[in-house]
Amino acid sequence: MDAVHSFLRSRRRFVAGLGAAVYSAAFPALLSANAAHAASAANPADAKQPAPAGAKLETVATFGDDFRLVGIGVSKAGRVFATAPSSVHRSRFSVVEVDLRSGSLLPFPDTRWNTYQPNRPGERQWISAQALWVDERDRLWVLDSSLPSIDQRLQPPKLVQFDIGKATPVRTYTFESAITPADSINDVRIDLQHGYAFISNAGNRGGVVVARLSDGRARLVLAGDRSSVSDPQQHLMFGDRVARKLDGQVLVLQTDGIALSPQRDWLYYRPLTDHHYWRAPIEALIDESLSPQALAKRVQYLGDYALTGGLLMGADGTLYGGDLEKRTVVALTLVARNGKPAFTQRTLVDEPGKVSWADGFALQNDYLYFADSHLHELNFSNGYPRKGRFAIFRVKLPPQPPGLFAG
Repeated sequence: MDAVHSFLRSRRRFVAGLGAAVYSAAFPALLSANAAHAASAANPADAKQPAPAGAKLETVATFGDDFRLVGIGVSKAGRVFATAPSSVHRSRFSVVEVDLRSGSLLPFPDTRWNTYQPNRPGERQWISAQALWVDERDRLWVLDSSLPSIDQRLQPPKLVQFDIGKATPVRTYTFESAITPADSINDVRIDLQHGYAFISNAGNRGGVVVARLSDGRARLVLAGDRSSVSDPQQHLMFGDRVARKLDGQVLVLQTDGIALSPQRDWLYYRPLTDHHYWRAPIEALIDESLSPQALAKRVQYLGDYALTGGLLMGADGTLYGGDLEKRTVVALTLVARNGKPAFTQRTLVDEPGKVSWADGFALQNDYLYFADSHLHELNFSNGYPRKGRFAIFRVKLPPQPPGLFAG
């Protein structure tokens, strides 16, 4: 899902030896570990076919350099919200609603929240708003990752729930006990069935923040696990070039894209800079009695597929993501292969020259929306040359099954 702030965090020196050591120590046991869990391969509802390749791409909105788009959220009524996280560049606004008739940007929830003041507490202002999510009760959640360069005791990372109709905050969650300034929370999914938020950590040693919505209690789980740390043998590639940060270092980002299954029984996730896909049972993630080792044994490896950023799983069990290396959007269908869970991958959107970096995703009213953030043109020293405008696109999907937790 969605990662300007993660790139900023990644400028802090990543201890590559730690990542490589964690991964190389754990990966040899991967196949045997997953064999033990092969019996729970795929749910019948997960085996639906994705939308056919070549789905027609529609432009929802475009933006100039004064709003460097990353995250999106769409309400049931079709209201479109977007974020522009702060890195070396602070956009005119951080969170907006897009007026689809005029194309104008309306600061959300108001101008004061979108006017950054470094000496003011962070509770009622956006520091670096990263990701959005609209839950099945049509409430907007905004993930503000904060910044490593500021005093996070005054302006900590936060997750804010909003009443969309009233444009008022309902509750704010912070995660001081779970993360540090070396971490970089990146994307969020809300599970109302169990009452938890799941937040990916693209910095440091990766992992998933599990936050209980009833009281805000938060834990960072799977940090340093083989599934959370990018494989040091794989990289984000631009043709035959390894992606590098502006300072020339190889780009290494940990747990980034996440997605909830429609039945809210699995969390799918992956590091950004390799091709591996993973999932973990929700009941294990929220079980505080499990040791880190016991939880790690419940993780399932799904195989290597497109190197994607943002992820989203539809109500029919199809997993969608942007193929960052081929500049397309892919659809992955869960199957059982040799008694183990795996995916089949198809290209959903392939319009050369139009899609640049498919990032934040949303799904409403049988439309898949995604943000084209051009991150590789802005944040890498050897990416593609800058081309085109920031944009929100959408494609029509087959009717989603009723009775499931869509979105």
